[in-house]
Amino acid sequence: MRVLKTLLPFAFMMLGACSMAPYQFETRDTADLQERAVVQSAGSFRVRAAVPGAGEAEALLGIDVYARDIQPVWLEIRNDSDLPASVAIASIDPKYFPPAEVAWFFKKEFSKQGWMDLERRLIDLSLPRLLDAGETVSGFVFTNRSPGTKAFSLDVFGGAVPVQYEEFTFFLRVPGFVPDYAKVRFEELYADEDVQRFSRDRVPEAIAGFECCTRSSDGARSGRPVNLYAVSEPPVLLKSLLRAGWIESIATRDDEDPGAVNFLFGRLPDGIFRKPRDGTTDRTELAVWKTPALVDGKPLWALQVRHAVGHRYPLGERLFGVRLDPDVDEARNYVLQTFWYAQTLQEWGLSPTGQVVSQESPELDLLGNPWFSVDPYDFVIWLSDEPVPMNAAAFVEWKEGDSRPGGGP
Repeated sequence: MRVLKTLLPFAFMMLGACSMAPYQFETRDTADLQERAVVQSAGSFRVRAAVPGAGEAEALLGIDVYARDIQPVWLEIRNDSDLPASVAIASIDPKYFPPAEVAWFFKKEFSKQGWMDLERRLIDLSLPRLLDAGETVSGFVFTNRSPGTKAFSLDVFGGAVPVQYEEFTFFLRVPGFVPDYAKVRFEELYADEDVQRFSRDRVPEAIAGFECCTRSSDGARSGRPVNLYAVSEPPVLLKSLLRAGWIESIATRDDEDPGAVNFLFGRLPDGIFRKPRDGTTDRTELAVWKTPALVDGKPLWALQVRHAVGHRYPLGERLFGVRLDPDVDEARNYVLQTFWYAQTLQEWGLSPTGQVVSQESPELDLLGNPWFSVDPYDFVIWLSDEPVPMNAAAFVEWKEGDSRPGGGP
């Protein structure tokens, strides 16, 4: 008790000193951001966009916004029309933070005047919503922090009647984040003579020549089936995954992840993408491998999805291991639908090369989890760089395949 009484005045003194701190910052320009900005033009508008890393953002703003899960996006918009235009900030992030709210989060770190100075500066640095004819504006939009590549859309409206509308979609690298697939030399995975070339009508033949399931590192044990394949150029595949809400993994992998023990074509996944749930370790994990095959000149990719269930917190998984959903058909269907709803699914088909395993007599994967599949098909999808309406996704039918199921993918 005596110790507590001794410490209390010191604690109050420290709190008081903290609350009296002024807002201080170094005036820095956005030259580095502008240098690496991605540029897009459409209609009468030209947009440049970049995302500062955590240290860069702190240097520019004078506060550590990344520590509060806030990620600033820098934009420059030029209006080359003869009429004013407006920017829909919510199109970038429907849950974006107004600059005054960002300042409020840091209120206790500064004196009252310091906090007001911070608020004023963040408002001055934020992106204006309105552009006059021929005007160029720039500034920050404070979005929710997202790991990996920053993917967002920007809507700009101009004119009167009819209203000119342009949508820009950006996929921006964030300094300090290196995705796992960035370490893969895709062009060196296979020698040219080892790559087989197939036409669209021979895709089932290509899949039949692959391993049905992942293997252990020594190839002695069999894992879960690979039941989804994608025909796509690499940039289109990545953009489709990001549009569908899949999150990249960092280059350093956890050896206890489900994907860390699964080998295909003699190697670990070329990339792992996830859909986590807020506040838990429940997640859907998608592993991607480039196959030694081309379909009409485009790479064919093998995808395996695993949905972790059971233990909802990291400690549970560490103590008792990762339990995976045994229904591999359900997980595969889910992935197809994420592409469909993201309007990146151009075509899809059913290859009669799937593995049938009854629910009553399931197989065990490399982690000892049971799995079953009552569907004898592997799904094959073609992805598009341009939005495809859901009712326009075409069905590809092979002679060995089934007729198109009703109701879409």
